[in-house]
Amino acid sequence: MAAPLTVPIAQPALRSHEKSQPASRESVAKILTRCKVAMIQKWLARAKKTPQLNHLLLKDEERTGHLPRLVHDLVQRLGTTKSSNKDSDAVTSPAAIEHGQLRQTQGYSSSMLIHESRILQVTIFETLHENLSKLDFNLLLPDVMIIADEVDSQLTQTMEAFTTTAPKSAGAQIVKRKV
Repeated sequence: MAAPLTVPIAQPALRSHEKSQPASRESVAKILTRCKVAMIQKWLARAKKTPQLNHLLLKDEERTGHLPRLVHDLVQRLGTTKSSNKDSDAVTSPAAIEHGQLRQTQGYSSSMLIHESRILQVTIFETLHENLSKLDFNLLLPDVMIIADEVDSQLTQTMEAFTTTAPKSAGAQIVKRKV
């Protein structure tokens, strides 16, 4: 006859060195840095699907060339600003200013710039959502506030440069849609 099968009723206690370690947490800045390339690709895909933006024929690099520097500025700000009594700790962003000037020459409208900024915020927040299991939640809300402030500041600087740059011959072709 076979020996009876014995099943332990409870798991034996783990020794201190055997206990599972908590998953390492990352800051928002670290996640955005790690995911920058994928985030820009997602932004581009969204921009191409947005009717307000996709009527200009631009190469992918012409659409996204400004994004690495804007994300870099955002990551820098996340690394330096933690709490302040000021309305905004945003600083001048040469990338945002150049972006506004470039978009003027490409035939953009002011509403197109606003759409781009909105897509950037959505893409950033989507990236954070996809990395929830890695996020340091103690920093999440303050960092989200900084992201919103920084993206708005960059948009303001882009709009100011856009409106003060004289329109030039369009660098992009406009695609006429049949209605």
